[in-house]
Amino acid sequence: MRNRILKFALLATSCIAGSAILTSAALAQTAPTPVEQDAATVEDIVVTAQKREQNVQDVPVAITALGVEQLAATGAVSTSDLKAVVPSLNVTTGVGGFGLPRIRGIGASGQGPGIENPVAVMVDDVYYGAAFGVLQSLFDTQQVAVLKGPQGTLFGRNATGGVIQISTKGPQFTPHGSFQLGYGNYDTANVGAFYTAPLSDQVAFSVSGQYEKRGEGYGVNRFTGNDVMDGDGYSVRAKLLWNMSEDTSLLFSVDANGRDASDPTFRNFGLNALGQDVTAQIVAAGGDPDYDIYSDVDPVLRARQSGASAILTHDFGGVAFKSVTAYRESDLRTYFDPDGTTQPRLRIDNSNFDKQFTQEINFLSDGDGPFSWVVGAFYMSDSAGQAPGRTTGTNTFGGNGYSDTITEVTLSSYSAFAEGTYAINDSTNFVAGIRYTSDDREFTAHTDTYNGATNVFTAGALQSASRNFSKPTWRVSLDHRFSDQVMAYVSYNRGFRSGTYVPQATPIIVLEPELVDAYEVGLKTDLFDRRVRANIAAFYYDQTNVQVQQVIAGVNSVYNAQGAEVKGIDADITWQVTDTFRLFGGIGYTDAHYTEFTNAIISVPYPLPAGFVIPTGQTCRGTFGSPYAQLGGNCLLIGDASGNQLQNTPKLTASLGGNLTIPTAIGSFLAAGNVYYNDGFVGTADERVKQGSYATVDASVTWRPNEGGLYVRAWGKNLGDAYYRSQLSATNSGDNGTPGTPRTFGVTVGYDF
Repeated sequence: MRNRILKFALLATSCIAGSAILTSAALAQTAPTPVEQDAATVEDIVVTAQKREQNVQDVPVAITALGVEQLAATGAVSTSDLKAVVPSLNVTTGVGGFGLPRIRGIGASGQGPGIENPVAVMVDDVYYGAAFGVLQSLFDTQQVAVLKGPQGTLFGRNATGGVIQISTKGPQFTPHGSFQLGYGNYDTANVGAFYTAPLSDQVAFSVSGQYEKRGEGYGVNRFTGNDVMDGDGYSVRAKLLWNMSEDTSLLFSVDANGRDASDPTFRNFGLNALGQDVTAQIVAAGGDPDYDIYSDVDPVLRARQSGASAILTHDFGGVAFKSVTAYRESDLRTYFDPDGTTQPRLRIDNSNFDKQFTQEINFLSDGDGPFSWVVGAFYMSDSAGQAPGRTTGTNTFGGNGYSDTITEVTLSSYSAFAEGTYAINDSTNFVAGIRYTSDDREFTAHTDTYNGATNVFTAGALQSASRNFSKPTWRVSLDHRFSDQVMAYVSYNRGFRSGTYVPQATPIIVLEPELVDAYEVGLKTDLFDRRVRANIAAFYYDQTNVQVQQVIAGVNSVYNAQGAEVKGIDADITWQVTDTFRLFGGIGYTDAHYTEFTNAIISVPYPLPAGFVIPTGQTCRGTFGSPYAQLGGNCLLIGDASGNQLQNTPKLTASLGGNLTIPTAIGSFLAAGNVYYNDGFVGTADERVKQGSYATVDASVTWRPNEGGLYVRAWGKNLGDAYYRSQLSATNSGDNGTPGTPRTFGVTVGYDF
């Protein structure tokens, strides 16, 4: 504890010193000249990070907020693209379309039904619990706000890493809309539209939709000859706003989205279980070793999500009330070959489901006194599982039968929270909040088998258990405004990620709750007559019961590491150089490692090194046959990973972007671009499988005529064609991964009206 306090004190000292320097600079500024007064400034950004509308510069939380213009300038079209513009955020994917965001080292390496992300995703105030609901299109997005660090009070549902708040466009009483049509390489076509209008003086509606089809895959399965990483996806949303009175409103929303694709396309990049060099096989077949695969079956992904919500608000006069009621359903089917060979040894066909109901109520003070507060309650009911997770192949009854694992994990979660802000004086505020969460978890699971050779069906014994996971979480912070330009804050937050069951694993695993104690000191500034906005934060986290993923024989298993430590610093900057030229960027440094991880699964590549002896009492997990006879793949053993880096956590990330408007006689041209650098990260707890450093460049040029709403945009993403993997692992079948998106480019024609 003494060392942790000392480290945090050093971080605080560095930020306080920076505060003093910047404060002195701000106070030393002379009165601006008329030219400076007329210069463009960085606009205010309103967020709801504390459940009420506030200027982001007044909130004592590290936040990166992106509006419509900046999302367009950076080329971010989905939540997976946010890593290129949000410091200390990394977004990887799991096998089968699971989104795995990670902020400052805290995030998900585990996945599966009933396992929620520690980076909570909120869309229009609705919590998205399913891991395969994280990957969202940003087509009709109004704003994205990424809150960094545990949000254990107001957004307490598993938000140990932070919160990604997505606000979509909604009903307005002035009719307007937009339409766009685009085409790009890989025979990719897309169409999207948004429209809003009033139905009466009190009722308005909005509708939006998008469809995209990629006719040519990023790669080819060189064994079957078919494209992979192709497919199509859609998303639709409709909202109805009823202003029932001056003080009361009701917003209904329904949405649906889906994706059909030839994914997941992970493949071995070393020796497979038969000792074959898969990369060499692809090259020998005339393929691309970066994006092609070599598998006896083509992968299949089918994802469907839908939901509805009702948000009721009422002003009682001095107290504002808000109720958010929502229901969501998600289904995900993945069919793939995990064994790394072209023999039908093992095939996995998982059908995952998730059904979620949530109800939240908030009461917020709305007075002018020195004390403001918010109190509320949250309820969630969830049912998630596999129906079924099917295994086939020659290793299952010689290819003449199947093994079905049917699971369900249910949740009933209750929590109540309260947070208050007291203005000590005009410049200083003290914030304190607390939340108590009680989660009742229960699971049922059984495995049925069918032997086609003997025509024997065997129903497995039903297994079940239940457990309660309950914890208080809290937040305290102190912020002080040195001037109109500079505000500093210090905070301590406790985050709680609920425990759960992993019923698809053998034996069934109980995941213990994950706790994060987070210390942060930050500085928010608007300098040089509000032309420059620079925000910086230093942090130290103490994490216990870290939930870690391991794939064994095609089955996702998750287990606990004892503890981890994370420390670092990140910063955002926006510089409005002129009224037509803006620069923006960010940098994040994160040092994240396990303090104790004595039960880690480590991988030893086959063939086993000369003289290597499997430790007494252990076997190579998931290995078929004698491990000493294996020619490739990995022997998975229990070992010690204490001191190793956390997975999927680059030490350094940085981005720099900008946009320039050029007026001409034929209209205006907007040139925009963004450069993103990722220092690389480890993909396994033993640090053996790694992603090296890489950089991506995105750019676009948009032309708008002087009159009318027409625009034409030429765009390109990853223009340098950087190769990187969005998923890495070391399974018993070998080291494997999934490639990120290659260079893409195209043209979009749109019309705003």
